Amino acid sequence: MILLTFNISIPENNTQIKNKYNDNELILSIEKNTEIILQLLEIHGFLATFFVEVSIANRLEKLLKTISLSGHEIALYNVNSDIETITKTKENLEEILEKPIRGMRQKSHRLPYSDIKKMEFIYVSNIEESTINFLWRKLTEKTEIYTENELTIVPESQSPYSQLPFNDYVLQMTPMKYYENMLLESLKREEYVMIYANAWQIYEKENLPFDLPFYKKINLGRRFEDRLEDLFQFIDEQEIAVSRVKDYLF
Repeated sequence: MILLTFNISIPENNTQIKNKYNDNELILSIEKNTEIILQLLEIHGFLATFFVEVSIANRLEKLLKTISLSGHEIALYNVNSDIETITKTKENLEEILEKPIRGMRQKSHRLPYSDIKKMEFIYVSNIEESTINFLWRKLTEKTEIYTENELTIVPESQSPYSQLPFNDYVLQMTPMKYYENMLLESLKREEYVMIYANAWQIYEKENLPFDLPFYKKINLGRRFEDRLEDLFQFIDEQEIAVSRVKDYLF
């Protein structure tokens, strides 16, 4: 089983938006990138989970309705928002989508599980910072689903074959044949693999609205689209099941 997940966000630690993008243009560009991902998913008949950053979620209502009506799961991604903001955003989206928001993703800025439980989430997706040093370090946390404070905790997946995580940067940089072998080897030993990528990886590097480290500007835009298409085609050919996170867990 593959859990396909996508972040709709602005990269953490890169909050400086370039002057050529005003607020409306930034939101429109995020919508355009996400629509490309939706088209690829539709071609292959895959359902995924989209984690939308809390700080921009209320400005993406039209897009999130489209995602939800297409059968995908909407969850929240907390970069650095406080509990009050997360709660209000969750309640607003639940009213608009007429569906409960069950999951929250977090990376560097992590809230206590007790607080997350009070906000009536039922699962947490923890991911780690994806930097160039992934080549010589393993993930620092568990890689299997576990329960804590009555929450289901879904950590990143890591290949037992290469010890590489199935994160955004590995998908962006690793030769696809190698990545596909990682996936097959992992699924021989594990019941599922969670893969995640970002809508911002669809930007061409010359059109990025924010600064990125040099190593994260490689294989962006059309090249990353092609990587997603190659991955989806491989999943189809291997007849691997794909699921939203909530369906797999519950």
